[in-house]
Parts: sequence; C-alpha cells; structure tokens
Amino acid sequence: MSQKYVSRKTAPIQYTLRKLNSEAGRVSPGWGTTPIMAALLVSLLIFILIILQLYNGTIVLESVN
Repeated sequence: MSQKYVSRKTAPIQYTLRKLNSEAGRVSPGWGTTPIMAALLVSLLIFILIILQLYNGTIVLESVN
C-alpha cells in the first residue's frame, strides 16, 4: 500500500516537490502562459545578440575597452 504523500519528517524535499507537481499533466484552456514564455524568449534573444555584438566589436560603447 503506497501513500499519496510522504510525511514531512522522512522526506521534506519529496513532499515539497510532489505538492508543486500536483498540476502536472493538466492542460490549461486557451493559450495559457505562452505569451509570457514568448516574451521571455524574445528578451533572452535580444540580450544574447547584444552580448554577441559587444564581443564582436560591432557595437562600441564609450569609455569601455
């Protein structure tokens, strides 16, 4: 017979992770968090492009060697 949740005393990390993962596999209706993820990915892409251009010397900042 298996328990649904492990007691906090024996495995606190497992207990926390199982509580956080209780919504796993469920699909939210509509677009869900897709716009947030898209915005984060676009901002990460812009950040990486700026770093690459700084490294490549395409963008030169004043008073920065």
